[in-house]
Amino acid sequence: MLWAGALSATSNLHAEPPDRPRVAVLFGDRGPYRPAAEALAASLRAAGHDCELVKLATGDAAAQQQAVERLLKYKPTLVATGGAGATVRALEAVPEVPVVFFLVPNALDAPFMASGSATAKRLAGVTSDIDPNQQIDWILKTYPKARRVAVLCSERSQRTGASLQKAGRKRGLEITPIRATRDEFPRAIEALNGNGCDGVLMIPDAKVYSSPSVQRLLLWGIRNKKPVWAFSDKVVKAGAFAGLYCDSRAVGNQAAVLVREIIGGKQPATIGLRYRNRFGRAVNVRTAEMIGASPGKNILDPGVVRFGERE
Repeated sequence: MLWAGALSATSNLHAEPPDRPRVAVLFGDRGPYRPAAEALAASLRAAGHDCELVKLATGDAAAQQQAVERLLKYKPTLVATGGAGATVRALEAVPEVPVVFFLVPNALDAPFMASGSATAKRLAGVTSDIDPNQQIDWILKTYPKARRVAVLCSERSQRTGASLQKAGRKRGLEITPIRATRDEFPRAIEALNGNGCDGVLMIPDAKVYSSPSVQRLLLWGIRNKKPVWAFSDKVVKAGAFAGLYCDSRAVGNQAAVLVREIIGGKQPATIGLRYRNRFGRAVNVRTAEMIGASPGKNILDPGVVRFGERE
């Protein structure tokens, strides 16, 4: 009997805790969400946490409902969400459960981040945006003579534009938000022509930018010999002067840290919104030549991706 009791005690030491946290990762099926979700899940599993990946199909109502049902069946103690749409779904589907979002663009403008939001107490996350102060620093490093820079915004990105304004003011750089939509982009170009700005900082607003509007803005920059700072390395490669861009897997890993903090007892509201702590930098040296800009050697270090170099 003593031996049997000892064996039972030993077995219990290795038994799974009855209240072991379960983390569901709900993510959109387009763009960078999957690699970020996979990185987040791998980080959590490596730390010994249960984790379930749930894909939220875009534009398929039946498939989305199945994803929500799968989420509910899993009975998560925390949900991590990739993108604004997945975040809204999770907040509605699993009330009272903490939510950690990742790769939400213009997060300051997201309805769930609004002041007084009913979900604020159980919400934290990592935006895909760059910290406004780092954006301003990048502009001034790559183009020191900049004094006035325009930002094209829709109603989806007004607060993001205001945060850039505030950061620029601290450094003596005037950031001027200009209302724009991709359907009426020629008006935005007219506003830029009459604005007297030294360049344009792009922010990832799908209501402003599409492939045609991006091309039109890049052409405006070349013709007017003014820099355009992009949010994507692909746009820099296409002809933007320079840009800071997202490493989606790094954002997933950063979100995993927040998940572990909350599992460990930290309140989501004390974490709130975090900007990504790792990002890529790119410069198009051919565009720099065409607009008469000369990024210093300290900018063109090995950590900066170069496009447009002659063979």
